[in-house]
Amino acid sequence: MAGACGSAGVGSEAPKETIPLAESETDRREVLESAQERFNSCLDESGYEFRGFAGDEGDAVVIEDPGYQEALSRCSAGSGIAELRSGFAESRASRTPDQLRADNEAILDVVACLRTKGMDIDNPVQDETGALNLRSVLSSSDVNPRESQEAQDCMSEIRLRRQQND
Repeated sequence: MAGACGSAGVGSEAPKETIPLAESETDRREVLESAQERFNSCLDESGYEFRGFAGDEGDAVVIEDPGYQEALSRCSAGSGIAELRSGFAESRASRTPDQLRADNEAILDVVACLRTKGMDIDNPVQDETGALNLRSVLSSSDVNPRESQEAQDCMSEIRLRRQQND
């Protein structure tokens, strides 16, 4: 007979400890996801798929296609993505050296964790502020954290460790 709902069956792993998101983090995430949905929908209706923002490295269409640039500008403003990107850039730029160091150490911990799980991860590179960017490291290494359980596990472990140290 199978075990009752919620009981551990034979050979099953113990549940992993997870970190509840703070309410403000959940609210920010919901705002971002909603804006991203509106942004992507707007681009799709304009006949484009997101290929990057002006100033980003990457696809030439971002620079060379005026139709894409117009749609990008209109959809960024209309969806609220432009304001969110601006706010994110401002918050990153205003971090103290200790905050920057802690963020960079967390990124290096995630990279080390992924490598221990056998993933081939590029070395992070500092930007002009000295910050490391986990998203660009994962992207250049073809790791999508939404699709990779290993990436989700590593990020959760690092968040938990940081919370316990606070």
